[in-house]
Amino acid sequence: MTIHETVRQMTHGQFKDVVATMVGAVPELTFDEAERLIGDKGNLVISIREAVEHHAGRAARSTVELVKPVLSFPPLRAVEEFEDWLKKVLELEKSCHLAFFGQEFDLTQFEAALKKYGPEKLMAWLALGLEPHFLPKVEMSREVQFPGWKVKPNDWFWQQLQAGKILRDRNGELVAAKVVKLEGITVLIDTRLKPRYKSGKQMWESDTLLGPILIQLREKEKIAKYEYGTQGSRFGVSADEWEDEVKPALAGKIGLEPSQPRFERVIEASAIPQLYHYMLRKEDGKTNTWVWYDEYFGGRSSRLRGGDSGNGGLAGVDWSGARNNWGDGSFRPLAVL
Repeated sequence: MTIHETVRQMTHGQFKDVVATMVGAVPELTFDEAERLIGDKGNLVISIREAVEHHAGRAARSTVELVKPVLSFPPLRAVEEFEDWLKKVLELEKSCHLAFFGQEFDLTQFEAALKKYGPEKLMAWLALGLEPHFLPKVEMSREVQFPGWKVKPNDWFWQQLQAGKILRDRNGELVAAKVVKLEGITVLIDTRLKPRYKSGKQMWESDTLLGPILIQLREKEKIAKYEYGTQGSRFGVSADEWEDEVKPALAGKIGLEPSQPRFERVIEASAIPQLYHYMLRKEDGKTNTWVWYDEYFGGRSSRLRGGDSGNGGLAGVDWSGARNNWGDGSFRPLAVL
């Protein structure tokens, strides 16, 4: 088949119309790409054919591979925006679940929780860097394969789990964790990226959530003074200080019961950065500091910790004494709604 070049020059308006038509016909094609393709009208037909064939090839890939949301959490600026905001949040959650798990989940419980707490409280939480999300009820065993779960906890974690040494607090009693799973809960997630180590002076960015609380607790000598940086730092806080002083103070600040905030569990800290790719904390495994985890190790005197890029990154899990204060160790709260 011979392609003949035309000699008539396209008007600017016609040119833009063809660009818009291409973008509409091929959704993944950007305006700039379309404009470049038809910059030479003589090759217009060939270029359009090649573009359509190229993008048809993309469409033939697996659905899971294509569903990689490049979204961001929608802002909520006024009570009047709540219904529209809620729809966007539910769509975002569906997209993220599909990309990570390869399937969607019933979000009725999530929607009900957001409506229960209402727009005023949600706006206050968002202003503090907390986002509401739904962690579906899914077993997260070592053997399970999900499209988005590329980095799993290290061998040591699974070995200690099998040995019965990893414990959870259930109503004041420590019990061995037998199954690793997400529990089908609506949570508030701290979206911040844990910082790189800077001789103890590193800080969590824009920490209006915990900075003022820690300053006040240290001024009142409720928790240990921090030796290496400012008193609003999350670093240098022991797991015991979190349980006794910081957790109840945080609960009061965000309007929840003291039982609702906790550290993230190992499996939550593993999944969240890989589940919500738009969050800054998607790079959590690349910074050389660590955070406390919610699980105990062998008894109340030891807690799990991990995430240090120098010790396995996102996969890294080990333990430390619950009373210890560290210049390279800090914490990230999660709240169950």
